[in-house]
Amino acid sequence: MKRQLVLLLCVFAGAGSGPLRGQTRSDPKPLAFEAASIKPNADAGATRTWVVRPNGGVTITAYDAFQLIAIAYDSLTIQTRDQIVGGPAWLKSDRFDIVAKADGSLDDDETGRPTKLLTMLRSLLEERFKLRLHSEQRETSVYLLTRTNNRTLGPELRSTAQQDCRGPSANFVPENSPRWCGWRGLGTGHFTIQGLTMEDFARGLAGTWSVGRPVLDRTGLSGRWDAQLDFVPTFVPGPNDPTLPAPNPAADTGPSMLSAMRDQLGLKLQSAKAKAEFLVIDHVEHPAPD
Repeated sequence: MKRQLVLLLCVFAGAGSGPLRGQTRSDPKPLAFEAASIKPNADAGATRTWVVRPNGGVTITAYDAFQLIAIAYDSLTIQTRDQIVGGPAWLKSDRFDIVAKADGSLDDDETGRPTKLLTMLRSLLEERFKLRLHSEQRETSVYLLTRTNNRTLGPELRSTAQQDCRGPSANFVPENSPRWCGWRGLGTGHFTIQGLTMEDFARGLAGTWSVGRPVLDRTGLSGRWDAQLDFVPTFVPGPNDPTLPAPNPAADTGPSMLSAMRDQLGLKLQSAKAKAEFLVIDHVEHPAPD
């Protein structure tokens, strides 16, 4: 569970992708933590950590509210942080420590996603931070994922018969497993992909620092795919905060991600304008510390 949450954090920091939404407000009894304590964290040097224990305990340290919202409300169509708008400035500056306890285990669901945990996080944000938001469609800059050549694919992109896969965030299986599903290497210069649809691949690309905007699949390729992609990243994790990008001084020593996609996968990203989902924060308050 802890490793899966690390990838969820990457997507909204610019390096990865995340899980499904939880219950909606129309649900009569939304899942919620049995108990939760929230305190402000004024230590500028505090390291962000997220620990989920087998007994249902959760400890979140030094996260700002915007990061918590981005994780809790992530969906198949909310691919980047820029798709969450509105709210006061303190959402991204003030950090909080949360200690919570669920009634029972917070194991992933049958798809490999931490849906129960994220549903409880949404309930916590709505109750303690008085969070209210709505969804709307807006025209924005996107990338279209297309083929460079309709006759052939790149040498590192291969169709696979594997069907039991769960998407780019659900790739945490034993390291020695001969057949895993998902995406490994996000945030590095070496991506390994197994059993993903092109929609999964497009969504994962959106969260990388080299792309950073919604990506719509226009390849026309159905089924699931394996791929390897090797390149020199334009950005690397920052020296003070690894979730923030810093320019890579070695960026010119090899192919960029976009050129590697073209040569190795036979795919390209084309700039365009299109409608995309945005979450608009209507109201949020500082939680009362306890």
